[in-house]
Amino acid sequence: MLLAKGAWQAQGKVNFMQFIFDASSLIALGQTCLLEIAKGIKEKTGSEFFIPETVFEEVVKRPLHIKRFELNAVRIKRAIDSGVFEVKGLQNRHGFDEIQEIANNCFYSKGKPIRLLQGGEIAALALARETGARGFVIDERTTRLLIEAPEKLRQLLQKRRNKEISVDREKAKIISSMFSGLNIVRSVELIALAFEQNILSEILPKGRQSLEAALYAAKYSGCAVSSGEIDFFLRGQK
Repeated sequence: MLLAKGAWQAQGKVNFMQFIFDASSLIALGQTCLLEIAKGIKEKTGSEFFIPETVFEEVVKRPLHIKRFELNAVRIKRAIDSGVFEVKGLQNRHGFDEIQEIANNCFYSKGKPIRLLQGGEIAALALARETGARGFVIDERTTRLLIEAPEKLRQLLQKRRNKEISVDREKAKIISSMFSGLNIVRSVELIALAFEQNILSEILPKGRQSLEAALYAAKYSGCAVSSGEIDFFLRGQK
């Protein structure tokens, strides 16, 4: 069973779900020319895909005026214009401020708080909480670990910075409890689900090699996934 099934399926049936997308996953899918799978998944599952306004600014509005990133912005905008994704604003700023205050004061280096989350990630989490969305799509590792495994994040930060990192365990516990029911998936889980549902074969030749190529393309486009995890996705495929 691929990891993607856990987010969408129960008792063998594909479920409806609302998903909030962070910039990282949209960028990865755009760079790998795999945004089309989102349309197929939406049609197969009846799910709704939302992009916070702050993330829209990050992946479309600003990049449309930067030559290096313009093509990807055009791709994402096309998917929005065609109705695959809906841009949605926050109704209440309080949720954003609360998440920002707690998340960016969880970890400390030399007595100073480490700013872990940027505006887009905070807005996406706030929108997920505000709408009651059950799914959150993000390729960036920090946010995922903050919610799922704060101690692993502390170790990772310590390794990256080569400095002692301390954690406010009470704040870390609050963040984890805020999003305890949220299904967090990455672009690779979307790709795996698209493969299972024969959506990927509408874009690429059918078969294991296409899945492998798509998963590694996502990895090299910034998705935090290990080669071991990719091997797991490929297990049993021909």
